[in-house]
Amino acid sequence: MQLKWKHLSLSAAAVLMLAACGTAEEEADNNQDTQMEQEETADQNQGSETDEGTEKEASDENAPDEEDTEVSEQEEARGPERELTYQSGTSQQTSQAKLTKSDEMDYSIYVLDGYQLTSEEPNKDVLYWNEDEQVFMRIETFGSDADYTMLTEQMVGSLEFDGGEAADVSGEYSLAESDGIEELVIRQLETEEGVTTGAVFMKDGMTVRLTVFDKPEAGQTDALLSMGATIGQK
Repeated sequence: MQLKWKHLSLSAAAVLMLAACGTAEEEADNNQDTQMEQEETADQNQGSETDEGTEKEASDENAPDEEDTEVSEQEEARGPERELTYQSGTSQQTSQAKLTKSDEMDYSIYVLDGYQLTSEEPNKDVLYWNEDEQVFMRIETFGSDADYTMLTEQMVGSLEFDGGEAADVSGEYSLAESDGIEELVIRQLETEEGVTTGAVFMKDGMTVRLTVFDKPEAGQTDALLSMGATIGQK
């Protein structure tokens, strides 16, 4: 009887051991399966991130550079020709003007047919009328950090040097309506010798001072100022 119980005890122990081994193997298999699933998920996520990164890099490479876009827009805006509308004498004219670069200074300007741009002296250009070279516009450009108040006072002082009071004629010329013109001041003095008009304004990172010498019978002030309004960086 004792031998029988001993045999039964050994059999039960063996069964328990086999069951434990089976459970351990099952848990090991489950852990291995879980680990493989996690690794596959991680590989898929990494692949997805890699694809997204590749797509983003390709998108960034294909996207136009903001600076290049701005430069191209500026180049397009300052094409080789531009149409200008201005008052010449007693009639309104519309003509094509050609982009012309200053020989000595860092600016360009659209010049109408019948006018010529030339260097007068250091930091000063002259745009004159071919029909009468005594009718012309002096052009001076300065950096954006120039003393705007001083330049304006000098402009007015030069007009009133021989006496008289220069009138504010900002509303009489198309320069006041031109795009990009800021802080505009226009003054004019009429004498027996002719009509002298001065203008100071800021545009395209520059401070510009214009002085127009005209004759009443010529009436080229608005045409010259209209060209002056197109001054911009080279």
